[in-house]
Amino acid sequence: MTQTLDVNQRVSQLGGSQATGAPTPAITTTTLTANKFATFAITFGIAFAIVYTVCERLNWPLFTYHPAVGKIDFWMQRARSGEGPGMYWYGWLALSFPVAALVGWIATLVSTQWLLRATIFCCALAALWPAAFGIAVYMDERTTFDTDLVKTLMWMSAIPGLAGAAIASYFVPVQWTERMWTRLLLIVPIVGLVVLAVSLKSFFLR
Repeated sequence: MTQTLDVNQRVSQLGGSQATGAPTPAITTTTLTANKFATFAITFGIAFAIVYTVCERLNWPLFTYHPAVGKIDFWMQRARSGEGPGMYWYGWLALSFPVAALVGWIATLVSTQWLLRATIFCCALAALWPAAFGIAVYMDERTTFDTDLVKTLMWMSAIPGLAGAAIASYFVPVQWTERMWTRLLLIVPIVGLVVLAVSLKSFFLR
């Protein structure tokens, strides 16, 4: 029998026995390149939306641009007197591109099963972490005493997020994930835009 490329990835060995009288599909370098590029492109698109949202929420720019004086500082720098406000948007993009590209490249090296499970894990974590943080902040704001513990220890909300993501990646069937994989390329950026809109709503309501 002949083993062929699966839809997302890779080549299997073609040596061994072949079905009698059945034509053997040719697997060329072009086919391999096309499948790897598709894997890279889809993974890059999903990862970029997640990484950019994380960079914006945590304010992790690769650099800060000060347009009033035409100055660039590495990482996040607050505005200094006489220099006007800094711009972080360019820095978020500059950091998101290489990180997403690295994730996309790694995706072309791993097996399809690991790729699909990792996708579910990351998407679930991206949804559960801010949800857990939002619930914690809501409960903190309803307490009778003033505390900023939840806001200052935001990383604590990652614990239920990681646990939930691990459970989802283990129990969600790979077949379902495979059907949803390309759809996540559209769903994840939309969710990311919703998160960004909520986080920036104060700027629009002034």
